[in-house]
Amino acid sequence: MRKLVVILFLITVIQTFGQQSAQYSQYTFNNFGYNPAFAGTAKCLDFRLGTRIQWLGFEGAPRSTFVSGHTRIAKKHYRGKGFHALGGYIEQDDVHLTTRTALKIGYAYHTKLSSKYTMGLGVFAGIQQYSTDDVFGGEVNPDPVLASAAGSVIRYPDIMPGVLLYSKNLYWSFSINQLYFKNINLGQEQKQVNQYYFGAGHRSVLGHWTVFKSFLLKQNVMGPPALDLNLAWVYYEALTFGLGYRVGESAIAQLKVKLGKISIGYAFDFPLNKIYGNYGHEIMISFNACKGGGIGDGAGGKSFDCPAYN
Repeated sequence: MRKLVVILFLITVIQTFGQQSAQYSQYTFNNFGYNPAFAGTAKCLDFRLGTRIQWLGFEGAPRSTFVSGHTRIAKKHYRGKGFHALGGYIEQDDVHLTTRTALKIGYAYHTKLSSKYTMGLGVFAGIQQYSTDDVFGGEVNPDPVLASAAGSVIRYPDIMPGVLLYSKNLYWSFSINQLYFKNINLGQEQKQVNQYYFGAGHRSVLGHWTVFKSFLLKQNVMGPPALDLNLAWVYYEALTFGLGYRVGESAIAQLKVKLGKISIGYAFDFPLNKIYGNYGHEIMISFNACKGGGIGDGAGGKSFDCPAYN
């Protein structure tokens, strides 16, 4: 009976928090986390990490942290039949009394469709874990549900396929998160639901400036869609200014500086609705030894593997 109560509580936690994955204002800085097909879109090893604090000032406010890396494993470029890429992604998302940890291995294959467009197909495979903090007081808690749920853990497989279509100046991205259905039948059926990510970006070169427009739409059957819109200006390959809008939720200001092989990005979220809490802060760092690369790395007539990568 105790185990049954624990599982029921954790299902409620998953239904409440698990359907909304961690969200990042600098989503183009973390495209690989949203779609495994982005693996290999940088010419050499690409390493990134970041952290986000939402609703600053609220106890138990959401905090998300990730680290990722990917690289090509076949050195052929577009003149060949294509190339393969491997990567890894680790993320931890803390929301009040619950912690979600994800560990994923990613694979992608890229092939030319025409002289202009390339397609990437990718998949993440790994495991997710949901756990609750042991702060309920154990057996001394008068509420048996909270007492039984203290320190409980659920683990299950996670599969995420993705497709990417891109050219020198444009990309379209689609992926499905939580493809694996975790069914638990305890009088009524409970399951994780799919999350759909659809994004796009386009760059325009204007002298020493590059203008990058992008969006990311997140949707599942359990709630309303979440739409992020972003407009960024890149100057001389070294400095990026960005403005974003998370529809119905917040306005976002972004700044990114490139220092040699390292790029550092910062985003500030200003809430437009008191329901969403106080300010949010986000810091991301990337390391890539390749010259050129993504839209945020340069302007002018340089060749880019994928305009999404900055």
